[in-house]
Amino acid sequence: MKFVFVLTTILLALLLDVAAGDRQYKALNFGDSMTDYIMYQPDMSPLQNAFSVCSWVRSLNTNDFPTWMSYAVSGSTNEIFVSADGYYNLIFSSHIADLRSHFSGLARNWYHYCMTWSYSSRTRRIYLNGKQIDSTTTSSGRRLKTGGYLVLGNDQNGHTPGPSGFYSAFIFGGELYKLNLFSKELSSSEVLEMSRDKCTETELTYGDVRSIKWEEILQRSRNGNVREIDSGCEDVIIRRQMEVKLNETLEELRNSKQLLNETRAELSQEKEEKDLCRTKLATSEENLNTTMIKVEEALEELERKKEDLIRITTSLNQTQTELDQVRKLLEKANNTPPDCPLNSTITSYWDLLYSEDYFGDVISSEKLEVLYKSVEKLEYFVGLRVTEGMIQFMKHFHDGTDKCPNSTE
Repeated sequence: MKFVFVLTTILLALLLDVAAGDRQYKALNFGDSMTDYIMYQPDMSPLQNAFSVCSWVRSLNTNDFPTWMSYAVSGSTNEIFVSADGYYNLIFSSHIADLRSHFSGLARNWYHYCMTWSYSSRTRRIYLNGKQIDSTTTSSGRRLKTGGYLVLGNDQNGHTPGPSGFYSAFIFGGELYKLNLFSKELSSSEVLEMSRDKCTETELTYGDVRSIKWEEILQRSRNGNVREIDSGCEDVIIRRQMEVKLNETLEELRNSKQLLNETRAELSQEKEEKDLCRTKLATSEENLNTTMIKVEEALEELERKKEDLIRITTSLNQTQTELDQVRKLLEKANNTPPDCPLNSTITSYWDLLYSEDYFGDVISSEKLEVLYKSVEKLEYFVGLRVTEGMIQFMKHFHDGTDKCPNSTE
């Protein structure tokens, strides 16, 4: 719907634009009497050193010399004189150049005509439908004279304004479209481009070089039966303008669509990147939560190990205290001679373990009963094998008394 609205707006704008200036697309139809003409005195000074007269012409009259343009000044009644049948192509009142053979078969058909000249080239050239059909060298030092009258529709013999100077043999009685006078000698390629299409707007591109404009001629006063008619170009030009505008609009829409697609692709890419970032962020957050849980578990484990370490440290301290006490008692026992009913080789009640009843054997409950009489707290040694090392340890580190249990002291 939006696209249709845009196109409708463009079409309405074009129609309004063409309607505002549609006179330039009108042709002029000249009647068959000597009173049917246009005459005025234009400013020809821009054309003195170079000019080109170009027009679309349609000959409808069977007169001898149907003349569609005559420019005359005092002393030169045919400064420019052009007839529709190709007989007269005068410049500076000379160089008639009968070219009727090129115009045969063109009656009642539109054709494009151009006459070009410049002071520098001194050459007058005639073009018919874009093709050069004649060239003539003009007099040295000759320029176009100014101050004369321009007549469309007849010849002005004797430079007499009005029908008193006209002849019936020169009545145009045809149609003109886009008659323009340029202040330059158009090149063959420029003439060819202008002649390709009656409905082209090439002439409009020449700006001020187009000194006498068709749209200005249409505004001049007319005599007799000279009327505007449809050139057939208005619809063509409107259609072409619409096509150009539509193509421009379509190109803009295509560019806009491409830009929108590129923007959509960029937004999609940005969304993908943001989604990826969100995924990575969620993964990182999940990993962080997992790590935090593991850290908390590790801290709890450390707390438990710390508590275990405290308990172990406390136990070790207690054990160290007990060992210190044992060390002190053993030192005291070693410094005090034993008073025991043992043989001469026995110096401590722990030497009993060297006897055959104990040494190399395992302490049993029965043997423990015998030892109870000599050593206190021996229940800790049930199941131990009596060895040299064990005896020496008990002699030096046990916290028992150094007196024999049967001692009288």
